[in-house]
Amino acid sequence: MVSPTKRFRRGNFRQGYIATVSNVKRVGPNPPSDARILPERLFESQLRQSEQEGPWTRGINDESDALENYVSIMHQLLGPEPVDRPSVNTPRYVSELPSRLEVSDLVYLENKGAFCLPTVPFRNQLLKSYVLWVHPQVPVLDLEKFLSAIAANDGENRISLLLFHAVMFAASAFVDISHIQTEGYMSRKIVRDVLFRRVKVLLDLNCEDDRITTVQVLLLLIHWNDLPHSEKGAGHWIGVCLSLAMSIGLHRNCDSSVPPSEQRMRRRTWWSLHNHTRLTDENLLSVMRMQEDRMDRNIFDVSMITLSDFQIHVFAPEIRKVVDDCEVLRDVEYQTSQAVVFIEKTRLCLSSRFSTTLNRVQRLVCGEANSDAFTHMNRLTSHDEIEELRRWQFHLPSPAVHKCPTYLIPTDCERSIYLHQSWLRLLYLGALYAACCHELQGMSGDHAVLERNSRYGLAEKCLLDVTDVLDEIDSLELSEQLPCPTSALIILALAYHKRCARIPSQGGVQSSPRPLHKCWKVLRRLKETSDLAARMTTSVEDESCDQIWASILSTPYATGNTIAPLSGAA
Repeated sequence: MVSPTKRFRRGNFRQGYIATVSNVKRVGPNPPSDARILPERLFESQLRQSEQEGPWTRGINDESDALENYVSIMHQLLGPEPVDRPSVNTPRYVSELPSRLEVSDLVYLENKGAFCLPTVPFRNQLLKSYVLWVHPQVPVLDLEKFLSAIAANDGENRISLLLFHAVMFAASAFVDISHIQTEGYMSRKIVRDVLFRRVKVLLDLNCEDDRITTVQVLLLLIHWNDLPHSEKGAGHWIGVCLSLAMSIGLHRNCDSSVPPSEQRMRRRTWWSLHNHTRLTDENLLSVMRMQEDRMDRNIFDVSMITLSDFQIHVFAPEIRKVVDDCEVLRDVEYQTSQAVVFIEKTRLCLSSRFSTTLNRVQRLVCGEANSDAFTHMNRLTSHDEIEELRRWQFHLPSPAVHKCPTYLIPTDCERSIYLHQSWLRLLYLGALYAACCHELQGMSGDHAVLERNSRYGLAEKCLLDVTDVLDEIDSLELSEQLPCPTSALIILALAYHKRCARIPSQGGVQSSPRPLHKCWKVLRRLKETSDLAARMTTSVEDESCDQIWASILSTPYATGNTIAPLSGAA
């Protein structure tokens, strides 16, 4: 018999056979020969065929057998009942995945480890590391809401599984290696690979419907270190993140109907994205600045971030418990310092040319073309930019000023605050160096020698100060906590000290090789988390970096016996 589903549309057939279910009759053993069966007779025809072919045709003696017979026939006509969704064993503080996901998707996620969460002790250490090292730089979370959901674990307040895994991944770059080894991982690289894959598989299946959560996740993936073994670089993800953020209006002020807490969270998220883009990607930065320079409208009209946008208060004891009673959550002064550092970094990013320095060094090290052009992407002239940077430094509030911890053995909180202050200092020196080099490029032979020497001296001092800050950071064993963009500054400092070691000073004495070794030591410590550092150290160790050094040193500036830094290297 020809299957009725091939003759009629399934929807019409359903209506036809359901109408006849209550009036089912036994019919003769021979099926009708006419292929043109009316819809209302389809159920009877299928019933006769089933009785002839099924194992129950030898006798149906009770009503239960007959009922099973009818149910089997309907399954043949309509297909089997839907398969139950497999249960997802996650804590109650984790929100459920979207119902649109297929059973095969859930099985795939389970096989990829997306439902595996760290043990409670390891999770708490990761959360503590997040509070100390990640949140001050990317304050995108409503931290109290996030930690409260974990502390209560009652199912009333839940957090996204994707966001939770992103927090774990971001924190894994900073958690003490002893906790990683206790969890059973051999190295930091291995645990970061595992945690990254959990985030990536959830992103690939589009398991998050809330777009602002997706923006936060992408920022946490790329804000500090290079992505492990990703087929798409950080530039791709920051572009996706920026596009998504603008699609939901993060670049604009919220209307009054949005709750104040959400308004503050949206501003912190936008400025985190804004800062990262300005510091790392000159292509996206040029797009942003073209939009900002338009006279007809300014699309980036979100209000400047202030202290009132941060959660500054003593957190409840039950919340502090899930972060190993982290000192930051019970000290308002530390929280204020973290907020001030972020605010000042935002102000610095508004006039910084740091991304040009980073991108040029990356192209030189990677051997890419178009590495000799210095893209002009700033509304200010180089001279005005230098003066603006100096004013920023002069008015820097005390909590944001770079200063070494006073105690011989600083606490975790003191180490955290110090590193964030140090990174702010390095950003300033990098921006000032880039502005000096850009101004030197624009100078012709007609400029006064005194003016040129002034810029040479200022750029040289920037690299010397970078070296001193790096040496201080390394003495506190914090080198591995530095963000990836630091690698570009280290390579520039290395190039400068390498040339100084080759050329005698005014007294005929060669410079000490110690600064060169200090920079090299820090660069080697970053190679596990920074692709740029890994490429450079590999080239040096293989003795194949002569061409790279030649590119960086290709445009020397010298006045008399004074060695000037390289504008070409910026």
